[in-house]
Amino acid sequence: GTVIITLIFAIPAAYAVARLNFFGKNFLSTSILIIYLFPAIVLVIPLYTIFSQLGLRNSIEGLLIVYTATTLPVAIYMLQGYFKSIPKELEEAGIIDGQNWLGIIFKIIIPLSLPAISSVALYVFMIAWNEFLFSLMFLDRPNTFTLSRAIQFLNVGAETPRQYLMAGSVVVTLPILIIFVYFEKYLVSGLTAGSVKG
Repeated sequence: GTVIITLIFAIPAAYAVARLNFFGKNFLSTSILIIYLFPAIVLVIPLYTIFSQLGLRNSIEGLLIVYTATTLPVAIYMLQGYFKSIPKELEEAGIIDGQNWLGIIFKIIIPLSLPAISSVALYVFMIAWNEFLFSLMFLDRPNTFTLSRAIQFLNVGAETPRQYLMAGSVVVTLPILIIFVYFEKYLVSGLTAGSVKG
């Protein structure tokens, strides 16, 4: 869910930063990652208070909001670099053919950017999949636990067999390992494309 929501917002935002001219564009494109200057622990207590008042604590929906907010900046930053490497002539040809901006994004930008989108999707998935702090603070009911939170929940007593924790760690690691091996070529090309001008 986090991957889909993040991409829905990140793709048009990254395209706007990469292609459109507006006041403060240069500042925005270089300051997107400022949020990562603040450690997550600084945000936990304010978010805990707000989400408790809104009734979003102990809900997957609340966690989705947090995960999307924390992954969106890096997704925009990664995608804008790739979008800048796409020749503008292709978009101009699309405009001549009668495409609007939405058509250009869906019919030109996205098909040409699949390697970058795949790498961003994998990166966002890894962040959300491995996240522990917010799930520890926000989720109290076992039926809402993420995998990392569930593994911590197993370790509540002194008699917890270590093999259970190790097995849980393997279960958490396997999906990312399988996805990474399968999408490795897209990940490498997506991370390197747009990094060199010329």
